[in-house]
Amino acid sequence: MKAFKLMLLCLIPYLFLSGCFGKAELEQQAYVVVLGLDKADDHLVEVTFQIANPEVGTTTNSTTPNEPASDIISFTASDILSAKELANSVVPRNLNFGHLRTIIIGEELAKTNLFHHIIASSIVDPEIRRETNLIISKERASEFIHSNKPKLETRPHKFYAFMQQRWQDTGFAPYSNLNRYFQRLSGELFLSIYATAEKSEVIRKNELDYEAGQVPQNSGDPVQMIGSAVFKNGKMIGSLTGLETRLALLLRNKASGHIFIESFPDPVDDQYRITLRMTKPRNTKVKINTKKSPAEVKVIVPIRLQVFSNPSLTNYATNLTNQEKLNKSIKESLEKETTDFIKRTQSEFKGEPFLWYLEARRTFWTMKDYQNYNWEKKYQTADVEVNYDVIIESFGEQLKPADIIKSKKE
Repeated sequence: MKAFKLMLLCLIPYLFLSGCFGKAELEQQAYVVVLGLDKADDHLVEVTFQIANPEVGTTTNSTTPNEPASDIISFTASDILSAKELANSVVPRNLNFGHLRTIIIGEELAKTNLFHHIIASSIVDPEIRRETNLIISKERASEFIHSNKPKLETRPHKFYAFMQQRWQDTGFAPYSNLNRYFQRLSGELFLSIYATAEKSEVIRKNELDYEAGQVPQNSGDPVQMIGSAVFKNGKMIGSLTGLETRLALLLRNKASGHIFIESFPDPVDDQYRITLRMTKPRNTKVKINTKKSPAEVKVIVPIRLQVFSNPSLTNYATNLTNQEKLNKSIKESLEKETTDFIKRTQSEFKGEPFLWYLEARRTFWTMKDYQNYNWEKKYQTADVEVNYDVIIESFGEQLKPADIIKSKKE
């Protein structure tokens, strides 16, 4: 009996060492920070791995001045996990997805049914997290990854980490990840980030009405991320401009971004545009009447404005008539742009990206009743009324624009 107790006592320390059997040395790991997916022949996919070099961009980078910040390799396989296994036969270190935060999808693959099968099967790997950003590129994902060489960021993962905050600040691109993609598979429209490294010249009157590749940029990193790719039932069906993406976010009950900078035509002098800071102080009010046919949707968007730039030097600060003109002009402009955009979603996409289905679902007692109602179909003929509650709060620090005083000789 004493021998048995002694043996149990000797086994107790092994319980505290059980976690050491799954240890992994950091120097033996190759951390993938960006993953690219492209369409290949015979229902295969081309998987591109961007592997970070941990020694570049650190305080000890003086010892490795000529080493690249990352290594990019591509393999053709049936899925992501098979490509990962193939990569382990080439890369001397073990490939690890623990630091993966960005997945780039080529537009050609995103428009096929194969895309959903590849993405849905990949989350079996616990290293692929649902918080991973999902970006759609116009060109092949491998070309996009090779073209993206940000000059201000040595480490590739930092570029996407900082850009994620910019997406939220500007509202030009939605915040999209794998978790939100899987949540909105059943009929609802899912908006993903749209990007490209290819440039296409398109003239626009509004500086916000651009898609990726259309922004008039003369130098710097060629990568542009503006607008969104529209998904329905796990398949890309179209795209939105930066302005349309911002409107889609404003029409949602709870928007991820609440402060934007935007310009509008000057109602007094149409040769100029007025730049304002737009804030959303409260949630958007959405009321849906599913008992009527067609369904009625009434939306109220609260908007507060602050004048930032007034190139025409029109007196809006003390002239109440001009203030009323400006307020009315902005309200009408927003409502017209929104109405046209909603009609496009009803006719072209046959669905809504505003998460209004959550409000429609609340009007039913059971989930079965909501499914039988078929909100996706009812939205296509719904009567939608959007009203912007616009209030201009300030006209800048200077009350009245400065005038040019001409001398008597002139």
